[in-house]
Amino acid sequence: MSNRRALWVVNHQTLMAAEVPILRSLGWEVYVPKIIPHNNPEYRSGGVTYEYDAALQLHPAALAILNQHDFYHQAWSATVTEILNKNFDVLIAGFSYYTLVLSEAAKKFNGLICARAFGREYPRTYADFDQYGMMPGVLAELDRLGSRFVFAQGYENLAEIEPEALQRHAQTVGIPLPKQIFHYEGIWKGGGENAIFLCPSITTSAFYQEIYKGIKESFSYLPHIIFGKQSGNVNDPCVLPYLSDSELVELYENAPVFVYPHTEPRHVHYSPLEAMVVGTPVLYLKDALIDRLSGNADVPGRCDGVEEMQEKAMRLVRGDKLLAERIRSNQSRVIDRFSIDRAKKQWLSILTR
Repeated sequence: MSNRRALWVVNHQTLMAAEVPILRSLGWEVYVPKIIPHNNPEYRSGGVTYEYDAALQLHPAALAILNQHDFYHQAWSATVTEILNKNFDVLIAGFSYYTLVLSEAAKKFNGLICARAFGREYPRTYADFDQYGMMPGVLAELDRLGSRFVFAQGYENLAEIEPEALQRHAQTVGIPLPKQIFHYEGIWKGGGENAIFLCPSITTSAFYQEIYKGIKESFSYLPHIIFGKQSGNVNDPCVLPYLSDSELVELYENAPVFVYPHTEPRHVHYSPLEAMVVGTPVLYLKDALIDRLSGNADVPGRCDGVEEMQEKAMRLVRGDKLLAERIRSNQSRVIDRFSIDRAKKQWLSILTR
């Protein structure tokens, strides 16, 4: 089928650099919406791009209408619905509070609908959005689509805690790392004085406030710095201001250790994965998602608890090169789970239905 087109209502800045090129490499034209939620600290990773518009073989007037439409807050007009059904075969939308786009697609779109899921903080589930999202009852609407709906989970264990309406439509599509980070593969040199921690949204998110509190309670003895996009000023000299991409890579390159004490079984941030590519020794906890993705292997970066993490972190800050190299030599087993080739094969399986 010529001119196959997908609407990518995900708008995740980092994923956009990896997933959209995958879809295009499979022969799909991809449209990315231009209006995203603002003033929502929970939507801190959102982004837009006009980069792929020129390759869309759409009438300019139709493209202009799509570019002016807010898929996150606006119902589809008859004109928008006609444009989408005439020109698009697949709609891929992030599964979040903004369930309006999935509800509108279930009611009005004739093609395949993929709800992209990246894992929520325990014990939250995607079924929560069926009650507390913008469109209560959206799960029943999607379930009625049968084979035209895919719960495109980023990890194999997401659907296991979801209702049957999502379980029976689940198909795993890995979350690829962008090619750009591999330009810095293996450049780590260490030598820095501070362990690094990730904790965004400290002043605005109750979840991350607890993460921050845990870092301070368990690792305040350790020379450290904390990075992550903040929505307000944090009264802590250890918390860095916003970092550019190049500054972030430099942080990974020099850090003696990246300590990732998150316990989430179904969610992981990009940052520790990027650091692994650079070659930074990363410490993580047993039974967290990174551990599961590594096959629960007993490798040096894995810590049975906070005490072991504290002990290894201090050794690395003090320059234990042997431990650093042992950790680094085992991190590829995690990175391989986020490969572009793996995700490409999984998307191909869905898109060739």
